Order: sequence, then structure tokens, then C-alpha cells
Amino acid sequence: MDTEKLSYPGIAGAVAGVVGLAGVYVSWFQISGPSGTLKVDGVADASGTLGLAMSLALFAFSVAYVLMADVRLRRAFAALMTVTAVVLTLSCIWGVARADGADLAFGIYLSGLGGVLGVASGILTLRDAPPDGVIPDEAEAAAS
Repeated sequence: MDTEKLSYPGIAGAVAGVVGLAGVYVSWFQISGPSGTLKVDGVADASGTLGLAMSLALFAFSVAYVLMADVRLRRAFAALMTVTAVVLTLSCIWGVARADGADLAFGIYLSGLGGVLGVASGILTLRDAPPDGVIPDEAEAAAS
């Protein structure tokens, strides 16, 4: 890996994790009643708690992907980024299914957007990770 080159898909994954995290705390559900509207954060529901954990994990794995220079570790972090982004997206879908008469608020859509962006960045990082066969550092060492 060229150490002077930034990994833009990894940075996009970190941003997706922050977007998903912000969505969990904005509000996932809102309940309208005669005395006003009650907004409920995502962490009040099990799906939001799962979304919170996956947002933090997506951010952490994305930052680790950007900072690590070892090719094997980057490949592992790329796979973990993709898995956590998929679970973040599924937690938003689970939250929609658990609404039970409550209206959906802006936060659940924001977390879903973070999950979809995370999946896209995870796919891009997996595409950039070399296959199991040839690792550039080992190929250069064997040639010398």
C-alpha cells in the first residue's frame, strides 16, 4: 500500500458510521396525541440499540481500515465494514417493522442512509483489497 494515498472508501465508511449514529439520536419514532407530539430516540427500542452498536462498529472498522498499512488487516476490516453496514441497514428495517402505529421520524431514515452508504463503501473497500493470491508487499520482497 502506498502510505501517502488516502483511502476514500474507508473515509466514506467512517462518515456513514457517523451519519448512522446521528440518526439513532435524532429520533426514530414520533407519536401524535391530543397534548402534542412525542419523539422517541432510537435507543428506546431494541432495533435502535442494535443500530447504535453497528454505527459505532462501522465507524471504528472504517477508521482502522484507513489507518492500517498491513494488507491482510485491511482486507479483514473491509469485510467487517461491510457486515456491520448490512446489519445497520437491517436494524433500520427492523425498526420500521416495529413501529406499531407510531409514525416514522427523520432519524430512522438518516440511519438507513448511513447503512446504505456504509454498504457501498464496504463494497468499494472489498474491491480495493487484493485477493488471497498476491499481496503486493510479499511480491516485492520475493522479487528482491
